[in-house]
Amino acid sequence: MHYTRVQRFYNSGSPRIPNRGKPGWVIVVLATFLSVGCAGFRACGPEDDAWGADKRKHFVASALIGAGATAVAAQRNDTGDAAAMGFSVALAAGLAKEGYDLYGKQTCWSWKDLVWDVLGASVGVSLAAWATD
Repeated sequence: MHYTRVQRFYNSGSPRIPNRGKPGWVIVVLATFLSVGCAGFRACGPEDDAWGADKRKHFVASALIGAGATAVAAQRNDTGDAAAMGFSVALAAGLAKEGYDLYGKQTCWSWKDLVWDVLGASVGVSLAAWATD
């Protein structure tokens, strides 16, 4: 068989990042996202109990999500990377829940719920990393 070389009409090299080394465009993008995202932001007030029953649910759910994601990620990655992935997945779930509360249920964003999400994710990921190590 005889193969002929096909001329390519694109550059297969690494993509060029515009303004590399100049963080100005990053600041503009972040400022835009922050100003748009805060337009309808309603944080919960003092009626949000830091030790309420829903906080236990946030802790347990984040611990289970973090442990499960860490265990799955540990099958193909080392323990440190798996723990980072598990924590990220659990925190993303907590942020999604707060976003749903704010925009879906039209209630409020609870920073106290996120604190319990971070604590639960930390415990779940730590236990899963310890068990898989």
